Amino acid sequence: MDRDGYLTLLQADSAALLAAQRDAPSAPAWEGLGWDRSRLLAHVGEVHLWMRTQLALGSEEMIDFAALETAPTGADLPEWFAAGAAELAARISAMDVDATWPTWAGPQPGWFFPRRAAQETAVHRWDADPQPIDGALAVDGIDELLELFAPYLRGDLFGGVDTSIHLHATDRDGEWLVHLGPGGVRFEHGHAKGDVALRGTASDLLLWAWNRVPVDERFEVFGDRSPLAAWREAVRF
Repeated sequence: MDRDGYLTLLQADSAALLAAQRDAPSAPAWEGLGWDRSRLLAHVGEVHLWMRTQLALGSEEMIDFAALETAPTGADLPEWFAAGAAELAARISAMDVDATWPTWAGPQPGWFFPRRAAQETAVHRWDADPQPIDGALAVDGIDELLELFAPYLRGDLFGGVDTSIHLHATDRDGEWLVHLGPGGVRFEHGHAKGDVALRGTASDLLLWAWNRVPVDERFEVFGDRSPLAAWREAVRF
């Protein structure tokens, strides 16, 4: 995706998340979080704050996370979130995406910020408003999860298995062969046979990969389901 694509979806999902919170501030978000919609909005707002603060500081110095403010509560929260989301979009629009930037994941290309902002906001928007995630963003989100987050999963979390999962998006051009084993997670793009194949929309595959949804009627499964269970047990971010 390009910068404009990320920004369009960041703004749309920020607005949808804010609307869900305003509609029912104390309604529960996705049950796996244990939060209500206000706590969820505060969390996303604090992620936005970290990003826009880093972008304001520049690429030469990493921000002090401990110095960041926390989200306000009560009636001040929605307007604080809205203003922060707008500022983040403006800073992403103006940033140097070709520079190398400091992040919690180590030095990263500037594209880290528009991508992570859009992905974080989209999944958490789903937590409050469970409508499908944009298909192109979902394909990109699976790539991001496998590239950025999966390497943090230790191999011993998979119970000694050495197996593979083929993910196949049915509504977009997207296929991945994900290897799970003692060395952790590695993946490759393309059509290949795994020990199990999981077929579904890109949105559903992304939500499954983030452990938001179970393997149910929205998916087709071919092969041994045990690698899917191993993923579900191991993936905790």
